Amino acid sequence: MGIQWMRKVGTIRELWRYPVSSTTGEQIEQCRLTATGLVGDRQFALVDAATGVVAYPEREKRWQRAVFVKSRTASDGDVEVQVPGHNWFPITAPRLLEALTSFFEFEVAVRPYERTGSASGDALFAADRYVVSPLHLLTSASVDHLKEIHPSGNPDRRRFRPNIYLEAEADLSGFAELHWIDAPVRLGNVAATVIAPTKRCGFTIIAQDGLENDPDILRNVMKFGNRNMGVYCRPDEPGAIRLGDAVFV
Repeated sequence: MGIQWMRKVGTIRELWRYPVSSTTGEQIEQCRLTATGLVGDRQFALVDAATGVVAYPEREKRWQRAVFVKSRTASDGDVEVQVPGHNWFPITAPRLLEALTSFFEFEVAVRPYERTGSASGDALFAADRYVVSPLHLLTSASVDHLKEIHPSGNPDRRRFRPNIYLEAEADLSGFAELHWIDAPVRLGNVAATVIAPTKRCGFTIIAQDGLENDPDILRNVMKFGNRNMGVYCRPDEPGAIRLGDAVFV
C-alpha cells in the first residue's frame, strides 16, 4: 500500500478521544491506534445505577444532558470526569457519583464496558449496547457541505463526535468520505481500511456548549446523505498518528 499509489485527501486537523461514551471528550495532539481503534477511547459508560442500562441520549431525553459532562485521561492514565459545577474527579470517586446523580436527578454510575475487560473483583461492567466501530473519521468537506445545505444551522463537527477530523483537500466536496467505503487509507504512517459509512442518530441534534438543539441537522443528513455522514475505519496495524499528519486514500 505505497502512498505513491494513493491520493492525498487531507490533513489531520483535530484528534478526539471520548474516555466515557456520551460525554464531551478531549482534544489530543497524538494518539496510538490498534486494531480496536484509538487507545483509551470509549472505555467507560454512564449507566442508570438501578438498572445497569447504558446512557442513550439520542433516544431518552433524561440522558441528553450527558454531553455537558466531560471526560479526559489524566497524566497517569486514569480517566477523570467533570460534572458542571464541580471539579474533575477520578471515575472511582464517590463524590463523582454524587455529582452525577444530582446533575441527572436519578442515580447514575460509571462502569467499564464489557469489551474492555478492565473491571476487577466485584466491579460491574456496562453491557455493550452497540458494536463499537474502531475509528470514526469526518472531513471538513462534509461539514461544509451540510452548512451549504442548511445555512441557518450550525453543523459544528462536535455534533458528530469524530475521532479524526480531517481538513479536506480543496477539490473535495459533498459528503466526500462516503465514496471511500472499502478503500485502503493511510493515516500518517498507519495503514487502515474504510469499512462503513457512519449512520447518524439523534445525538447530532441535541444542544451542547455553544450549540442549540437543531432537528434539521439530522433531517438534512437523512435527505441528502441517506442518513450517513463520516466513515468508520479499521487500523490494519498498530501505530501512532498526530495532528498535521497527511491522510491518503
